[in-house]
Amino acid sequence: MSTDGLPCGTRANARASDVRTGAPAPGVVSAISSLLLGFALLVMGNGLLGTLIALRMVHANFPSMTVGCVQAAYYAGFMLGAWRGGSLIARIGHHRAFAIFAAVATCTALGYAVSTQPLIWGCLRFMTGFCLVGIFTVMESWLNGVARNAWRARVFSVYLITTYLCVGAGQFLVSMTDPYGFELFSLVGCLFAASLVPVTLARSLAAEASAHAHDSTPQARPGLGLDGVRSLCRLAPLGLCGCVAAGLLSSVFYSLYPVYMRNAGYPVPAVSHFMGTALIAALLPQWPVAWLSDRVDRRWVILAVSLLLTLSSATLLLFHGDGALQPVAYLYVSLIFTVYGLSIAHANDRVPSTHRVAVSAGLLLTFALGGSAGPIIASLVMKWVGPLGIYLFTMTVTAVLAIQALLSVSARRGMTRAA
Repeated sequence: MSTDGLPCGTRANARASDVRTGAPAPGVVSAISSLLLGFALLVMGNGLLGTLIALRMVHANFPSMTVGCVQAAYYAGFMLGAWRGGSLIARIGHHRAFAIFAAVATCTALGYAVSTQPLIWGCLRFMTGFCLVGIFTVMESWLNGVARNAWRARVFSVYLITTYLCVGAGQFLVSMTDPYGFELFSLVGCLFAASLVPVTLARSLAAEASAHAHDSTPQARPGLGLDGVRSLCRLAPLGLCGCVAAGLLSSVFYSLYPVYMRNAGYPVPAVSHFMGTALIAALLPQWPVAWLSDRVDRRWVILAVSLLLTLSSATLLLFHGDGALQPVAYLYVSLIFTVYGLSIAHANDRVPSTHRVAVSAGLLLTFALGGSAGPIIASLVMKWVGPLGIYLFTMTVTAVLAIQALLSVSARRGMTRAA
């Protein structure tokens, strides 16, 4: 009997079937479904929490600088968790790490209702960021551990679709009751706690069995997020560059695109409509782009996506006043959110299974660094050239990514010819 509850022969046959068909075995699908269900509940609660905190702080008449510092504490915790959280996961395992992070996040969610002191809320936001990046590291290393290269991007596209849908759904929970009472914080805590149920009931197949399926060498002890960054610099520099670009692009879109639209003269209803439909636009290309990247070299797909983003950014920059360009704007938005999944899948194609946790933490760390730097850099560009500077910024970022992808493809072709 194996450690995941399956007879050893059955597990071996399932793996063999997986190799022949290029599709996940039923046990793997069950494990992934359980993980995604727990993750969906957690990110729904986190989506509600982020909006709820902003509403409560505005209602309490906190200065904008105080609000910004409290919200920035989330990203500080996010980066520290990406740096240090991998060692905890490697030491105690994915199941228990998920349980610890979700339990602490539950406590922090309830802590917001105890006090309204900015310092306390800043500490709670810091802990929330630390726990959430721990959850993301567990999920991404777990999923990439079980997924084979033949269907890795599709698994990750389902993960990203789950993320976008549930973060969006969390926004609608704000209207369930008075946002200035205790009830919504209790709801967040319930969602965080409920996420533990499907995950703790899931088989351990997703991580432990995949270590044997992919790599028969003894498990190395993955360390800090910086270890993953070093491994990525050596093994998958394009994946690392792609995660930085994804952080830059997504953070700028969420934080500065409404600013761009208002400064460009769009009315508030138009801004609301565009930002609301952006989530749908982000969902639509996830599966087809992932399906394509599972069938051709992912570097070519990253190159194509980055070139399309560069072209659409340049088009919106030069012809921004033309109302017929709205489809280009939606194409631009939808492709932004494919960069992260493609970069993650490419990076995990090229690293050994013993480095999954460290690499996942390293990718999240670089994404967080890009997310922190993006709004600052883009706002400076917008101050320099006006609202359209947002397109100049994204055009530059995606052009650099396209160059990196082209260099990666060229280097591989050169190695093939030399061989």
